[in-house]
Amino acid sequence: MASRHGDKETRGGGTRRLLCISPSPHSLSDPLLVVLIIFLIACRTNDAPPATSTPPPAGCGRFLPLPAGNAPARHEPPDPRLPSPAARRPLPFRHAVHTLILDETTAQLAAGAGFDTVVQVFPWRDLNPEQGRYTWDVADGMVVNARRYGLDLVVRLDMPPAWAVRPVTAGVPFDLAAYADFVGATAARYRDHVLAYIIWNEPNLAAEWSRSGGDLPSHWSAYDGWVADPADYVGVVGVAYERIRAADPGALVVAGGLAPTNEFSPRAMDDREFLRQMYAGGPPECFHVLAVHDYGYGLSPEAGRETQDGLNLARVEDIQAIMATNGDDRPVWITELGYTIQPGQHPAVSATQQATYLLGAFRRVQRDWPWIEMLAVWNLVYGRPPGDEMSGYSLVNSDLTPRPAYQLLQEMLHQPLEATGARSYPQPSPAAP
Repeated sequence: MASRHGDKETRGGGTRRLLCISPSPHSLSDPLLVVLIIFLIACRTNDAPPATSTPPPAGCGRFLPLPAGNAPARHEPPDPRLPSPAARRPLPFRHAVHTLILDETTAQLAAGAGFDTVVQVFPWRDLNPEQGRYTWDVADGMVVNARRYGLDLVVRLDMPPAWAVRPVTAGVPFDLAAYADFVGATAARYRDHVLAYIIWNEPNLAAEWSRSGGDLPSHWSAYDGWVADPADYVGVVGVAYERIRAADPGALVVAGGLAPTNEFSPRAMDDREFLRQMYAGGPPECFHVLAVHDYGYGLSPEAGRETQDGLNLARVEDIQAIMATNGDDRPVWITELGYTIQPGQHPAVSATQQATYLLGAFRRVQRDWPWIEMLAVWNLVYGRPPGDEMSGYSLVNSDLTPRPAYQLLQEMLHQPLEATGARSYPQPSPAAP
């Protein structure tokens, strides 16, 4: 069915201009003019030819095309000494853990527990400390460790170097062309070695968008900086998508990593509203998976959706509802989920509760939310100082002794798969108060 807008008629994407002729009363006495008028009324321009290819969605193409890249960069070492990549595994559900640095000890711990996937940050500031210079030694080593211990690698790309931070007070706070170069260089160097790339981290927090990279308590409580405009963030994902698909077509592109918050302020935007605005022009087509962070805030993983104003594990139901409303059936990955035993920003739990709650989180995710295809425990780290916030979430103590959470998850992950492919879960003892 055609729909008319002003003096245009649109049908199936083509556009035809309508001619409007108002002859004078005397002009109809001229036979030649009458013939000409009839011909002009009957004659219309042909429909515009269909486009040869579908243009990219406006949101993903917000910053495309980018200006030409910088001059050839220097890579140290020039060529990676990596083993042959393993085939990417299409697992129906991924049991993952988030590491802070995937050294050999950490990789061995992750594999020993039974995890199949690790999430690891590749800090832009460390790998590209100067414009035109890349230092890959540490990242090469982490890729080697993942391969050696049979771990699929999901890499997060954020934390800009000082030279790439833009002196602005709004918009994209880093040099986007430089970030595109970094993303493309990383994807090219580790082609076929990386399962997926997460584009930035928690863009709905000022601390991670405009002040990315800090870890002191004051970094999180401060109100300076700004949250990403969701449209800008989609545009950044679109730029990264283009570079990753060109360098490593088999790698997945992951958007989001949204932080759960009910706050609307200069330092935070409710993750649900951020997602709604990401979808304002329809579901963006420049990512394969949506990532969320889904902390328990000291509550049982069985807590109801409205408990504690929605700050609990079931918050993911709100995220999925927004996706479903927009006709988006792509999978969701929980790339951070943790319980801390150290008092701090999140309510602390006992070591026994940490274990049973993490086990319960895996159980509930696979029982109730089939659209979630990965859960990554935050975190696995050792050697941090006493009282360190990161250490509070870890599955092991600073001296590498395993906490009850490590032991219980290890028992779970070594259970045989059922005939349906589902995981059998051990029955833990009740959590201590």
